[in-house]
Amino acid sequence: MKFTVKAALLTALLTLPGATTAVAAERPARCAEQRFSVQVNGEHQTIAGELCSRGRLTARTPVQILLHGGTYDRSYWDWPYQPRRYSYMDSATRAGYATLNLDRLGYGRSSRPDPETLDFDAGGEAVHQVVRQLRPRFRTIVLNGHSMGGLVAERAAERGGVDAVIISGIPRDRPGARAATTSPFHPAELDPKFAGKPWARGYFTTRPGTRAQTFHHPGTYDPAIISVEEALKDTLASAELRSVGPGAAKRSAPKVPTAYVLGEHDTLVCGSGDCGADEIVRGSGHSINTSLAARSFYRWTFAWLARKLG
Repeated sequence: MKFTVKAALLTALLTLPGATTAVAAERPARCAEQRFSVQVNGEHQTIAGELCSRGRLTARTPVQILLHGGTYDRSYWDWPYQPRRYSYMDSATRAGYATLNLDRLGYGRSSRPDPETLDFDAGGEAVHQVVRQLRPRFRTIVLNGHSMGGLVAERAAERGGVDAVIISGIPRDRPGARAATTSPFHPAELDPKFAGKPWARGYFTTRPGTRAQTFHHPGTYDPAIISVEEALKDTLASAELRSVGPGAAKRSAPKVPTAYVLGEHDTLVCGSGDCGADEIVRGSGHSINTSLAARSFYRWTFAWLARKLG
């Protein structure tokens, strides 16, 4: 496996001058685009992402690998609309973490393999290989996955090499999403955004105009964010979609410290209330990062990590 980056940018990240935490937090985050070469299902694939930090990045800097959910890409964790409110990357780097914000396999700028074989085990293996390539450079690695990205984080953590896991939008004990009378998903090749893409067959996306009711709850989001959701939406693989339906495989929590976080009104996975979580984010639907309660989630994760990582 080969780890390739834009060398000049990564060197700049690793040699930023020392600064107090307060001063570093006010500086813009320094980010470098990354490319990771992985082997999944016997084929070479590429994982794309962005490594961001403030202040001096060293081996002691804890790194959070951010894994978005289905029909999102890495922008879920670095939302361009009002980033001081909705960008987890912005808040995490201000809190002293580095973030590696990935496009999961099959999303964004990463490879788009056969969607019939791109299940959560394949995604977890890809992330595990990224972890192995990071480990020589960093002492502390955290997986932070939302929804389907949380299911991938579980699989990656089973393979070892991480120190803690945060999973949002997925309950601790249930296998996946609740059954819906009307699916919000349709074939990507039928969607105006993805029609004509050579890889689209076998991938799915949300039907136009369904994101508000699928990922949010009335009164918990800024209506202006929905047009951004629609503009930035991505796809998901058919194998991933099958894996959260009836007959989904049983799951097991990682052996390292793991937190499960749900929005108070997450009707996509369990309806209102606690259906197996360590933290309930009040005033949020399924997509916590794009809800009005996003910063409450951010603060909770930093406090939890401080307790677990010391």
